[in-house]
Amino acid sequence: MQTITGRQLCLWLMKYIAPYWDALTVALTCMIAMAATMPMLAALVLSMVDGVITGKNLELMQLILLGIVGIFTVRGVAGHIGAYTINWVGNKLVMDLRMKMFDKLLALPGRYCDGHAEYNPVLGITSGTSQLARTFTGLVTVMVKDTFTILGLLGWMFYLDWEFSLLALLIISAAVLILRLITKRLHTMELKAGQITDGLTPVLKDSVENQWVVKLHGGENYEHQRMKEQAEEVSRLVMKQMAMASLHVPLIQITTAVSLAIIIYITAQQASSDEITAGGFASLVAAMLMLIAPVKRVAGVKEALHLGLANAEPVFWLLDQETEPDTGTISIERARGELKLEQISFHHRPGREKNSEADPKVDPKAGSEVHLEHGAASYSVLRDVTLTIQPGEKVALMGLRGSTVALARLVARFVNPSSGRILLDGHDLKNLRLASLRANISFVSADTAIFNDTIAANIAYGVMSRATEGMVTAAALSAHASEFIRQMPEGLQTLVGEQGVNLDGGQRLRIAIARALLKNSPVLLLDEAFETMDSEPMHHVEAALDAVMEGRTTLVIAHRLATVEKADRVVLLDHGRIVESGSHQELLARRGAYPAFARRLLEPGDGR
Repeated sequence: MQTITGRQLCLWLMKYIAPYWDALTVALTCMIAMAATMPMLAALVLSMVDGVITGKNLELMQLILLGIVGIFTVRGVAGHIGAYTINWVGNKLVMDLRMKMFDKLLALPGRYCDGHAEYNPVLGITSGTSQLARTFTGLVTVMVKDTFTILGLLGWMFYLDWEFSLLALLIISAAVLILRLITKRLHTMELKAGQITDGLTPVLKDSVENQWVVKLHGGENYEHQRMKEQAEEVSRLVMKQMAMASLHVPLIQITTAVSLAIIIYITAQQASSDEITAGGFASLVAAMLMLIAPVKRVAGVKEALHLGLANAEPVFWLLDQETEPDTGTISIERARGELKLEQISFHHRPGREKNSEADPKVDPKAGSEVHLEHGAASYSVLRDVTLTIQPGEKVALMGLRGSTVALARLVARFVNPSSGRILLDGHDLKNLRLASLRANISFVSADTAIFNDTIAANIAYGVMSRATEGMVTAAALSAHASEFIRQMPEGLQTLVGEQGVNLDGGQRLRIAIARALLKNSPVLLLDEAFETMDSEPMHHVEAALDAVMEGRTTLVIAHRLATVEKADRVVLLDHGRIVESGSHQELLARRGAYPAFARRLLEPGDGR
């Protein structure tokens, strides 16, 4: 994940905030207005002490009181408008980022949504954007309101007595430096204590996980000594940390008291020599006290910026990814469904996942999808596969799951072949627009997505604007889903819960079949890795599968004997190559590799 700088973050945020410059201008104006009231309050202190208390001017007191009321009214109104508008801009920033990231996520290759190890997109879109927006509003508030407040108060102080103000700033700066050194030292000790405490974990794990070796080899005393040394080191560091922490508050108090004592002494000397009035002294002290809070916030900008950079990195990372390539220029309406695979080879090269489209992570021995290992060899999944599937033909794919799944994914162009080409009705898939290609393909699997919505919305997913209730009902009926839908509390309008938690496996599968029936595409990809079901639900699923395969070019990743018996053709893949092809009965009669493979994988009770 790339590392970004503060300058990059600011430029990047400015691009997204630019459409809301008018609201941002209002917010900044209100912040500057609030900052301007601070030196005004310090000036009123001078007038109050010299004019009202010392000079006994009651008329001036009335003006000062009105001024105080006016200043706080301005602060209240400006503060409310400024806070509201800056948070409105921040909220718009969150919304825009979330939609931008979500749209980008939908356009990315599938690996980014399929357990990607480097980044959790859901967490980035939800919490990452919110934290980034909070950092933005906080930084803007500090850098505008607090900076102008500091400048205004310093200007007033230098106006009253520049020599004293300069001296006071030097003393305060020295005190702040001392306090920062103490805080930094305490923070370093906390980190070190955490690291040493973490050092206990390996000792504990070694002793517990290797207990039989410890006991057989008489290592109890050795392990006891290792644990004691680690525990004593942790104890020593914790006591140092506690000592520093207990000194932290007294040192702050002493440093602050010494600084104020020096400043007050110098001011008193000036007052006794009539170099400054009592009102001027009071005003200077008030200004210095008002400086403390904004100075602290400005001093903490670096930490806030680091937090913002940390939150921005995953957002940057996602938005910088290349979208799924769509180089096709041809759009087709409804295809006939003829598929031709010409010398298709597909292999995974670890380390190329940033450039490839969506390589499945394949274990070459098991043929199953696993996480890739960098630096490993290239693994062949398919080798020189040539196959022609006629419109409406049902082809059952058998073999290692990595090969059969890869073949199905190639047809939908979730991955691209390493060599060779696939044609649909004579068109190379690479020349077809992705939307046009995928509009002609349906996919049914036990893992087919069920959304946290109504049954009707799940069946009509993707065609909601065109599907009538009658069409949804007809699809449910054909998928043999009507019998359980009628028993639901609200029928088709029943919410199924997250990932269809309120449905069993057979019900979810029939909803997926109904979705495919409603889409009515000419090509069907069917993955039969179903969970074990009772006979009655399986009977309904069998009937639904027969309905959805009827009249469609169907590629079935077969796991059941009933499927291969009904298939027009069975294609057996071994080590990525087609070794046999024909009907179930033909392959059994040949007495080649197929019978043994069928007995091993497709016998009843195999758990598939």
